[in-house]
Amino acid sequence: MQGLLTVEWEPQTTTVTRYRGRGRPGAQRETFTETQVCYMIRRVQRNESAITAHRYRLGWRAQVTNAPAEQLTMAQAVVRYRGGWVLERDFRLVKELPLGLSPLFVWKDDQIKGLTRLLTLGLRLLTLIESQVRQGLRQAGKRLTGLYAGQATRETDRPTGKRILQAFARAQITLTRVVVDRQTTWHITALSELHIQILHYLRLPATLYAALINNSS
Repeated sequence: MQGLLTVEWEPQTTTVTRYRGRGRPGAQRETFTETQVCYMIRRVQRNESAITAHRYRLGWRAQVTNAPAEQLTMAQAVVRYRGGWVLERDFRLVKELPLGLSPLFVWKDDQIKGLTRLLTLGLRLLTLIESQVRQGLRQAGKRLTGLYAGQATRETDRPTGKRILQAFARAQITLTRVVVDRQTTWHITALSELHIQILHYLRLPATLYAALINNSS
């Protein structure tokens, strides 16, 4: 509130006489005087010009762009900025599941550094998955359906990396090995249309998933 209000106050002094030490008061007890000062506000005056100037700047933030006005209008620039990446969101992802930086059940400095760097790599991968799928959806002009558990018809064109991974986790994909008369057969859970779309937007071929059987032989 500095500069916005002018405050006038006056001190009020109270003097109290007290006995030194413990025990009952008596004529021979040594005393001392204690002074207490309390400030009472007498008058507060609003500096209207300063308050008006401060209020005018509330909620405003200066932003700079090198995009020419012919390419990006003011309204479009605001929309682009609001749809941009928020760094604080990454910090929250690191501290919470599925990465979960806190708490760290390690004590050595090299272990703390190693685990932190490993989780940072996981965050980068999660961010890459999210940005790739969103970019693919935007370019194709489509929306994904089935990412939200219990809401089969809900659509989105801005899926989070966490929901994308949860879609694969809910599928309970398993790789089964069956041996009969020395003949080994492998079976892997088939991908749904949602998973195939996600792999497409990640620019990963569906054969990469099917190749898990060959790599397990």
